[in-house]
Amino acid sequence: MLGIRRFLPAANKTLAVVAGIGLFQVLTIAISFSQSSNLRSLDELYKIRDRIIAQLETPASPSPEPTFLSRLVPFTGNPQESLIQDLQTVETQILVEQRANDNLQQAVRLADRALETARAQNQSLESSQQTQFLWQQALNNLQAIPQNSFLAPLTVSKIQAYRENLTAATSQLQQAKSDLLRAIARESGLSAKASIGICRLSRECVHLRGDVPPVSPASLIKLPIAVALMEKVETDKISLNQEVFVNRGNFTEDSSTQIVSPKNYPLKTLLQEMIDRSSNTATNQLIDYLGSDYINQILENRGYQVTRVNFKLMGEKIMPANPGSGPNRVTVNELTEMMVRIYNGETPGAKFLIETLNGQYDRALGFAALKGTDAQWLGEKTGENSLVLGTTLAMSIDGEAYIITVMDSRSGSDTEIRKSISKIADYITKNPGF
Repeated sequence: MLGIRRFLPAANKTLAVVAGIGLFQVLTIAISFSQSSNLRSLDELYKIRDRIIAQLETPASPSPEPTFLSRLVPFTGNPQESLIQDLQTVETQILVEQRANDNLQQAVRLADRALETARAQNQSLESSQQTQFLWQQALNNLQAIPQNSFLAPLTVSKIQAYRENLTAATSQLQQAKSDLLRAIARESGLSAKASIGICRLSRECVHLRGDVPPVSPASLIKLPIAVALMEKVETDKISLNQEVFVNRGNFTEDSSTQIVSPKNYPLKTLLQEMIDRSSNTATNQLIDYLGSDYINQILENRGYQVTRVNFKLMGEKIMPANPGSGPNRVTVNELTEMMVRIYNGETPGAKFLIETLNGQYDRALGFAALKGTDAQWLGEKTGENSLVLGTTLAMSIDGEAYIITVMDSRSGSDTEIRKSISKIADYITKNPGF
């Protein structure tokens, strides 16, 4: 009895271990992965796979004589099934590593080509585009390497380096595009102070002095007022048919407007007259209706850091009542982004604004510039006073929409603005990757 009592504690410990991990798991670990815990390469995976296949092909050994332990805990696992599971696991990891290796090798090849392209003499816009494209593709290949791949830790520093190279290539490409716009501006006769902005609706943009506010936004300030009005209409559930009284104090000279004072007009009419016929009187009344503080708060909330409406518009002689204080401000970049949001449907009342921009009465700039090109005019807002001349317009080339904004000092004429827009449209038509 004493010998049996001494044996039982040892047997109980063995049973506890068996119950904790299972004989099936013990056997699996012993057969295959006891040797592979430190796997670090595809070659090692191949060796493990070959070893498992060899074990599967080896004839099964006769069942051993029952032991005391096997009588206590009958063995129900199937070593063959365990090996098959291990083989499936190894095969899956081999696929992961093969694809990871392919992506790494392709990334290195693309990076080498990018470096070679960047080192070439006589860099052009096309070569800058190629360099940026190659770095982007190389980075994409690296990022496609799964986190559970042996190669993942090795790519961390390489990904960072490729990102830095992509950033540098993108900056160089933007500079090359700006240089092209500068050449177009010069060839078109625009002044050194001219600003140009171009954006796809996907927000691939390029600009020349696009972040420099012109001395005056002229009537282009009417676009942000229209955006703020549609925001209020949607937020406060106001009908565009609601009438607003145009008082005498907001009257100033207008060239072609139908707005007179004192008289009631629907909001819809005031907005259309402000955009389509560039009515200063309608604009001044809408500034009073909304309030400059409200307009500027909407603009700030939408991320426009420069564009502000501080002063009413006037004609040649008549100053409106309560004109405001401080100058109105815009930039070409913010006007272009405003148009992108409208034509992307990201602005409240975008559909109505697009219809209104398409109905502009003055078509001497963008509309006229696109005649004879392969671009289709979609809509426009122009602006002109004694200081500046400019336009922001939407056009389509081969089914893709673009926004172009051009502003210049008033030293020139309509001809220079038209030439620049026409040249830009022709270049994009011939170089769709621009």
